[in-house]
Amino acid sequence: MRGWYNDLSAVMDVVFDSPPGIDPKSIHCIGFSAGGAIGAKLAAYEKRVSSLLLMATPHDFADILPEDPKLLHEHFLAIGTIRNASFPPDLTKWYKGFLDMKPTRFLPFISPRPVGIVHGDQDMTVPPEHAQLLFNSAFNPKKLTILKGAGHQLRKDARTAQIIKDWMKEVV
Repeated sequence: MRGWYNDLSAVMDVVFDSPPGIDPKSIHCIGFSAGGAIGAKLAAYEKRVSSLLLMATPHDFADILPEDPKLLHEHFLAIGTIRNASFPPDLTKWYKGFLDMKPTRFLPFISPRPVGIVHGDQDMTVPPEHAQLLFNSAFNPKKLTILKGAGHQLRKDARTAQIIKDWMKEVV
């Protein structure tokens, strides 16, 4: 998780160090699943992020991950999240990074910037209750949207693009 956070931070630095033409108020963070957890941490520390939209994001990875880091590693290899079997160099430290990432700790520090939470009511990977826990930890302004019939992979849901467009209209 630390590597993903560092990558996202580096992207933010490049965006803000870019030549004129990028309106700093136009930077919004949208994160899916673990990417939402990373986005919550970034938005808490990076005040230049104007809003945060979490999509199918867990509130606590300990609730959804197997207890054995090897099982998670094998799963990520099987689905292509990890492409190199020798990654990570320290499996225990890598796994602990997931357990230590709790977006609910960061969400209160994003206010007064808006936080949106979108979750599928049929998500079998991250139970829908996680969305309510995230929502409860965020301060206003905040919005919770539960998609009927949607599973975990909201990127593949036909409604997602419109939800993002509507969010951007609402927060810009």
